[in-house]
Amino acid sequence: MPGTQGQVMGDSEIIGTLKALRSEMFDLLSQVAGKGAAAGRPSRRTMDYEAYRRTFEAYSAKIDDCYRRLAACYAQIDRVYRTNPNSPLYKPMTQAYLDAKAVFDNLKSTFNAIEPPDTLRTEAVAVADRRLNERIATSARTSSLPPAPAEAAKDIIESDDSRFIGNFDSVEMFLLVKGDMACYVMFGWKEVTTDDTGKPSEQFHLSVVRSEMFPFTPAVRALSPAQHLENALKLKIAAVDAQGEVLSNLSEFFARTKSYTRVN
Repeated sequence: MPGTQGQVMGDSEIIGTLKALRSEMFDLLSQVAGKGAAAGRPSRRTMDYEAYRRTFEAYSAKIDDCYRRLAACYAQIDRVYRTNPNSPLYKPMTQAYLDAKAVFDNLKSTFNAIEPPDTLRTEAVAVADRRLNERIATSARTSSLPPAPAEAAKDIIESDDSRFIGNFDSVEMFLLVKGDMACYVMFGWKEVTTDDTGKPSEQFHLSVVRSEMFPFTPAVRALSPAQHLENALKLKIAAVDAQGEVLSNLSEFFARTKSYTRVN
């Protein structure tokens, strides 16, 4: 934008610059807020780690640039106040600044509500703890696993946040957050079978189960992977009907979630 990098602008040019900047920030606000056809709000649900980081950093850079240009216009208005306070355009340019500043403040607060990408992704645990696998396998073999609601798969994919906790034996555990509630979702389990000759073999099942919901408190957020496991073992679990395209969509969702954590 011309005239905002130290050059002296005319009074009407200041007003035009501020109005153009305000319009630009309105468009950026719509994107950051996830509104309209140009919605581009960073989403951990739909983006892998690198895409989320790039989108977040691009918005951050644009907002910083808007701030610099807004501050440059303020400096121009201050110059007019000091050199020509009787300018008939002084009040209109001041109002134009206040209008633009209000949009910027809304843009900044909306962006600040988005969780920044982790600067250091923590190591995922891979533990040979068989309890979770055995519980799911036993439930599956005995049909004692009650079915989850029909919309369970959709609820998983549309959760507000998701975290990969770790791989316990052959079970991948995720923590999902929806509002102020959370649940654990487990993906895959291993079954050891014996053939006619008595030779044991392992079969991996791509099944999805979900725990009952529980309050998502700061204490839960601070749990270690081992503590999450102990917590999950205390909860009721239910099978999620996930086959075909639904299972494919869930698998992609879990892969995106895992991309936020380095897997051993």
